Amino acid sequence: MKGWQKVLKKNHEYSRHLLKFVSVLFAVFIWFYVLNSEPQEVTHNMTLHLVPPKGLSVSNLTPEKLNVKIKGSRAFIRTMVEREENVFLKLQNYPYKKKGGFNIFLSPEDISVPFGVQVMEVSPDKFKVELQKEIRKNVPVKINLVGALAGDLKLMETNVEPSEVLITGPIEVMRKISRVQTAPIDIATLEGSGEMKIALVDVDPRISIKRVTPVDFSFVVKPRKANLTLKRVQVRFLSSSNRIKSKTRFVSLDVLAPEGVRLTASSVQVIADVPDEKGVHSVKLRAKLPEGIHLLQINPQSINVSNR
Repeated sequence: MKGWQKVLKKNHEYSRHLLKFVSVLFAVFIWFYVLNSEPQEVTHNMTLHLVPPKGLSVSNLTPEKLNVKIKGSRAFIRTMVEREENVFLKLQNYPYKKKGGFNIFLSPEDISVPFGVQVMEVSPDKFKVELQKEIRKNVPVKINLVGALAGDLKLMETNVEPSEVLITGPIEVMRKISRVQTAPIDIATLEGSGEMKIALVDVDPRISIKRVTPVDFSFVVKPRKANLTLKRVQVRFLSSSNRIKSKTRFVSLDVLAPEGVRLTASSVQVIADVPDEKGVHSVKLRAKLPEGIHLLQINPQSINVSNR
C-alpha cells in the first residue's frame, strides 16, 4: 500500500513539473513570435514639455508637438501609439543664461521610448528657446456670450465663479494679458435660470492658467414685459435705529406670474436695508415674492433714506 502511494506521489510531482515546463516553453514561443513579427514604421505625435529653471519662463513660441518616426514590432508599436506620449526637456541642462536665447538640437537618442521600439527620426530637430523672468497675477474672467435671444426675452443676470483666476508666464507676454475668456456660450440655448460648467479658453501657449477645472456660469432669462404690475407696495425699513425717514413709502413692482395666479400688494414684501450710520443714504430695494413669481423690476429701484 505504501509503495503504491509513493508511485502516485512521484506521478503527481512529474505532472506538475511537466506543466511548468510546457508553460515556460509556450511563453518563450509567444515572446519570440512578438519579437520576430514583421516590424512597422509609423509617425507618432508626442507632446513637448519645456521645463525652465525656477523663476524663468519660455518667452518665444516653440513647437508644442514633435513628429517622431518609430520602428518596432506590431505589438509594441500599437501599445505606444494608443497612449499619449510626452517628451520633457529640462532647460537647466542647456546654456539658459545665454543672452538672446539658445538653440536646442534633438536626436533620436533624446526621445525615450519603451523596450522594443526604436526612434528613427524626430521633427523638428532644431528650434530656438528664449527665457524671461516669470511673473504671476490675478486677472478677471470675461463671459464670452454669442448668439441672440428671442425678441421677447431678456438676459437679466449673468455671473461667473470664480470671477478671477491666477495666471503665470514671461513678463513681456504677461503685460499684454488683462483677462481670460470662457468658451463661447450661445445665449439662444439659455432658458429660465440655471448653472453650467464652462471651460476657459487658452489665451497664449506661453501663459499658464492655474486652474484645470471649468468655471461655474449662472444666468437668468426672463420676458421683457411683465404680465402683472403691483402698485402701492409698502416699503419695509430694516434698521437698528427708530429714527428713519424717507419721502418714498410706496413703490410698484413689475412681476411675471403664472397664468391664473392672483397676486396682491399685501402678498409681497419690499425691503430697504438702512445702514446704521447717521446721514442720508441711497438704499437699493429688494423684494421677497411668493414661490413661482419672478421679479422683473422695482420702481424705483433705490430710494433716499435718512437716519438721524
